[in-house]
Amino acid sequence: GVETPVLVVDLAALKRNIEAMATAAKSAGIALRPHAKTHKSPDIAALQVNAGAKGIACATIVEAEMLAATGIGGLLLTAPQFGDSRFLRIARIDRERGLTVVVDH
Repeated sequence: GVETPVLVVDLAALKRNIEAMATAAKSAGIALRPHAKTHKSPDIAALQVNAGAKGIACATIVEAEMLAATGIGGLLLTAPQFGDSRFLRIARIDRERGLTVVVDH
């Protein structure tokens, strides 16, 4: 048996869906940046980037750090951040892989 919780993925269907989305974005002339919060997987993020995604959006610094550590670049942190320790982590990710951070007024 399989211990739960567990992610079970039909890899062929996943790849078809990633390719279909990449093709649709390219045909529409838009840059695709899928969100990692749905899968939290460096392997899936790599498939998305390899299919043509501009990068990957992240909800948290931890997600961005995880993806950067596995070589994923073009990261976008979608929530404003505050605090010196977070700013230091953001700067490190930016130096290593490139990171854009959403800010609000």
